Amino acid sequence: MVIVIGMISCSKGTTGPAGATGPAGPAGPDSVIYSAWIPLTLTYNAADTFYEQTITAPSITKAILDSGVVLSYVNFQETDGTYHVIPTAGLLGLGIFEDFSIGAINISSVQDFSSLPYRYVVIPGSKVANSSNQEKKGYTPQELKAMSYEQVQQVLANKN
Repeated sequence: MVIVIGMISCSKGTTGPAGATGPAGPAGPDSVIYSAWIPLTLTYNAADTFYEQTITAPSITKAILDSGVVLSYVNFQETDGTYHVIPTAGLLGLGIFEDFSIGAINISSVQDFSSLPYRYVVIPGSKVANSSNQEKKGYTPQELKAMSYEQVQQVLANKN
């Protein structure tokens, strides 16, 4: 009887004040690297009739070329101030071509796109994809290159 009365009369107390916030943990690795917007300054090459530019890109390493992805964009601004960030891979129809090498991006174009802002994004590979892994989490380099800048930002921010 004493035990039953003791159980009925007991109640939990109120919650005490929150404790102090602990120290911040270490920063995670910054694996995705992006450049500032670089104004294109293409130079006409009469020998091959292309406008050309080489951009120094020290974050493009052999490891990136072997197992990572390099994405690139140009930023068209309309007279009303509207921006259109377009994957460079989608501009093949306008005659702009790129090749990536260790430490550099070589741009060739049939027309002068000088002064257009250009940005590259370097994404290191961390896992070899297999078919089930790729279907759940990953995108092929071709799929990433076809995405808009905003879509890539959403995909890379997604922690699924």
